Amino acid sequence: MNKTFIVNFVGKATPSTIKSFAAATHEHGGKWLISKVNFIEDQVAAVIKIDLPIENEDKVKDAIRKDPNLLVKFTDSDTASHNVEEIFQLRLDSNDRAGIVNEITNVLDGQGINILDMDCQRVFIAGGGGVSSSLFTANLSIRLPKEMAIEDVTHELESLSEDTRVILST
Repeated sequence: MNKTFIVNFVGKATPSTIKSFAAATHEHGGKWLISKVNFIEDQVAAVIKIDLPIENEDKVKDAIRKDPNLLVKFTDSDTASHNVEEIFQLRLDSNDRAGIVNEITNVLDGQGINILDMDCQRVFIAGGGGVSSSLFTANLSIRLPKEMAIEDVTHELESLSEDTRVILST
C-alpha cells in the first residue's frame, strides 16, 4: 500500500540538497508526482507531492527533515487529481506598474478561479532620450469552475489596462 503526502520547505539550500531528497525518495521506492522548487540566491522554497510505499514514509520524511537549514512541513494527500476541470496555461504581458500582481490575483480570485502556478518576470528597458520602462510578464496555470469560459477570463484580464495582452497556450 502506498502513502501520498506533500512536503513544503523553505530555507538555505543548494540544488544538490534537492537532488539528495529526490535520491532518498527513489531509493525507498517513491516518486515525485508534482514538484515546484524555486531558488533565489541560496534560499529555496519548495512544494513536492510524493507517493511511496507506506513502510518507507518515515525514512523519506527523516531524510528531508534532518536538514538543519530548512523549515519543513508535511501534509497528507491523496493520489487523485484535485478536480476534473481543465487546466489552462496563460501568459499575460503588460507595461509594469505598482500593484499589477494584486490586480491579477483579485480578478481571478473574485471569479473563483484557482491559481495553480504563477511565475512573474519584470524586464527593464532603457530607451533613448532618457525614457525607460519595465515590461511585466506573468505565466499562469489556472483551473476554472466548470461553468466558466476561458474567453471570459482572458477578456477580464485584458481589461485591467489598455496595454495588457493575454495569450492562451494550448
